[in-house]
Amino acid sequence: MTPFRSRPARMAALVVRVLLGLFFVVSAIAKWVDIDRFEVHVFSYNLLSLNASFLVARLIVVAELLVGIGLAANIWHKFVNACAVLMLVGFTLFLGYAALVGRTDSCQCMGSLLEMNPVQSMLKNGVLLLLLWVAMFAKPWAWSPKWWLWVPVVLAVPVTLFIVSAPDNWLFGQEDEIYNAERLHEAIGDGGELDALDLDEGKHVVVFVTAGCPFCRMTDQKLASIWQRGGLDSAALVYLVAAKDSTLTPLTLNDTAFMRPAYTVSKETFMMITYGQRPMVMLMDDGEVRGSCHYRNIDEGRIVQFME
Repeated sequence: MTPFRSRPARMAALVVRVLLGLFFVVSAIAKWVDIDRFEVHVFSYNLLSLNASFLVARLIVVAELLVGIGLAANIWHKFVNACAVLMLVGFTLFLGYAALVGRTDSCQCMGSLLEMNPVQSMLKNGVLLLLLWVAMFAKPWAWSPKWWLWVPVVLAVPVTLFIVSAPDNWLFGQEDEIYNAERLHEAIGDGGELDALDLDEGKHVVVFVTAGCPFCRMTDQKLASIWQRGGLDSAALVYLVAAKDSTLTPLTLNDTAFMRPAYTVSKETFMMITYGQRPMVMLMDDGEVRGSCHYRNIDEGRIVQFME
């Protein structure tokens, strides 16, 4: 008799299966509660459009959650086992790609609960595949749910997620943000605080941010991917960071995590122009604002079309 045919071994395999399922569920929930960061991470690979990244990020969470429930409930062994293996192998292959292209940032596999780079996450997936092999020897329940019991559960998971955390492009249109046009023109005009940046000549995308704002940081990540995907002129993207003094100072990589070029602007001017809203993205053509947006309604197509 092999070890996995004994009752204690099968019980141990069942425990491993349930724990694996709970791990998948926790991993999915960790991504869900930090879905903004996860969707930006998906977009940062420049393989999908921004709107597609919103959708794919949520579908990954749904798939992981359903597989976790199937493992923890110890039902539909063959189907759940196949889905779990395919998911782990698929994630591992993608993490291998991320490592090959030089990504060393957190893979967001566990959301903000645990940060792991692609190589560390690949090792984690190897351990999970080994544990999944052990879990396959768990004895399934004698009773399995009928289709009219499990279909509502399978449907409820994605419906709930997309209702509670709907993609930004479903909720927000291209409504422009309110700003103080008079104060903006004073700042960018002759003798104004922002005169040296020549924002009244040519096309610029001007981003008002503060260094400690998490949504400002994620706005920067979105714009970085848009610029890279579209091959846009990096000099046209200008960050204005609120500061205590009024000196227009170029910021170095050690001063801020935002893209170049970035400059300080006095807190008073920042607040007068934006009414305290940040981040605020302005599409400026010869000093005239052709559109403005916030973190939620950044439109990749609109920005690319404007710059082209």
